[in-house]
Amino acid sequence: MTRIVWAELPSTVRREVEERAGRVTASHPADGGRSDLTATLETDRGLVFIKAAQGRPFAPSLRNEAATNPYVRDIAPALLWHVEADGWTVLGFEHVAGRQADFTPGSPDLPLFRAALDRLQCIPLPPHATARVEQHYGQEPAMTGEALLHTDLNRHNVLITGQRAMIVDWAWACRGAPWVDLALVAFLFMVAGHSVEEAEAWGATFPTWVDDGALTAFVTANERVWHQAAGMDAPGWKLRAARIAERWAEQRQATL
Repeated sequence: MTRIVWAELPSTVRREVEERAGRVTASHPADGGRSDLTATLETDRGLVFIKAAQGRPFAPSLRNEAATNPYVRDIAPALLWHVEADGWTVLGFEHVAGRQADFTPGSPDLPLFRAALDRLQCIPLPPHATARVEQHYGQEPAMTGEALLHTDLNRHNVLITGQRAMIVDWAWACRGAPWVDLALVAFLFMVAGHSVEEAEAWGATFPTWVDDGALTAFVTANERVWHQAAGMDAPGWKLRAARIAERWAEQRQATL
């Protein structure tokens, strides 16, 4: 995707941001994210992290993230302000100094991430979260539920700061069965080097973990999603993830 830098935002939008954040003295673009602009701004009032988008598909997801933020502030950076100006949506978050989590076996980050997930599993479903996770997996009924889900808990969206894990990028927050985030993370653990058995055993330590039949249905749908993703756009990491998704599905089918 094509991104822009701070100076390329319309002047009307930059003025609105500076009214809230302070005069911008420097901008440092960030990698990743699903926005037209993500950056850390240096201002005369301190640092702020911003995400900006113009129209679809990203602006609606930023509005979803803004609505979700008050419910997840125990485990996420606080939203400081929200601007709608000149066709742009801009969110300003407190700046968190941290590093991306390490999901590999034995990583000291895993217990910190586990603590954040335990808290996430206790957060009540916000009333605005009407999108349903099963819509992305072929309407799989076992995934239906009334829990708040993040749905994109890859290591880039988990910041380790001190002895705490914080979860960022809530643009895809939605509702579903509480075990769905756990199953998605179990898959990401496999991608990071955990065996199928280790990842499933980790999921089973949560009281909301799913039964074998529903997990097998999810694994089948997950394989289909990654196969489609690799077919449309095939960088090496997507191909590798698709192969791991296929192996997980084959291993589960073999146990039936």
